[in-house]
Amino acid sequence: MCHWGEAMREKKVIKLKREPGSRIRRWLAILIVASGFALLIYFFGIPFLISGGGLEDTHPIPGDAAHFDPVASYEQVSTYAGVGVELVSIRAQFVRSDGTMELNATYSPAPSVEYNFMRELSAPPPNAPPIGAGGANTKPWYEPIEIRLFQPGQWRKVTSAGRSYTYMNQGMQREISSAVNGLSLPIVKPPACSFSDLWAVALTKDAPPEAVATIDYNALGYQFSISGLSINLRFGADCKLRGGI
Repeated sequence: MCHWGEAMREKKVIKLKREPGSRIRRWLAILIVASGFALLIYFFGIPFLISGGGLEDTHPIPGDAAHFDPVASYEQVSTYAGVGVELVSIRAQFVRSDGTMELNATYSPAPSVEYNFMRELSAPPPNAPPIGAGGANTKPWYEPIEIRLFQPGQWRKVTSAGRSYTYMNQGMQREISSAVNGLSLPIVKPPACSFSDLWAVALTKDAPPEAVATIDYNALGYQFSISGLSINLRFGADCKLRGGI
């Protein structure tokens, strides 16, 4: 009887000694599971929610959204557009006299930049009509790609074709349209003229420094205008003033 009691005490001591280690292992297991769950939400759940279930393609604005420079950021925007893209046009609405834009602005219409690219396809799309059907269809096929930058962090609701979803615009949004046969507008080189340099010329033409301008860049060069003030200037691709008042 005495030996049996001593054996029970020894088992109890052993059990007590083992409990701290078991408790640590349990907490470690809980920590690993919780960490895995958090990583799953971070890398998959949040992006899925932001993209409206994968229906919208958005990306953070390169650089400072409060002082966005459409020309200085061109390479990063082009990279986001994709491999093999060629520029067709840029439209920047509400450029300040220092050549930058406040893309966080909440007034309407809000400042925004649109870059239009074309990517030549190596072969016609599967649904392309044969040559001679609806036109010759002998020109190269292109995929239009629009990159728009505006109001980062804004939640937007889309209702289209019987479906509705909500997504968050991270600031830079890409939209790829159906392929087209040939080009409606010529391809142009990346912009070489700083918008601040265009503004410097506009200031000599009595443009108020506190105003904001709309600047277009395409095959015609640069068009600089300030709404309501009848200030319209045309610049060549070499940045030299060509005309306007």
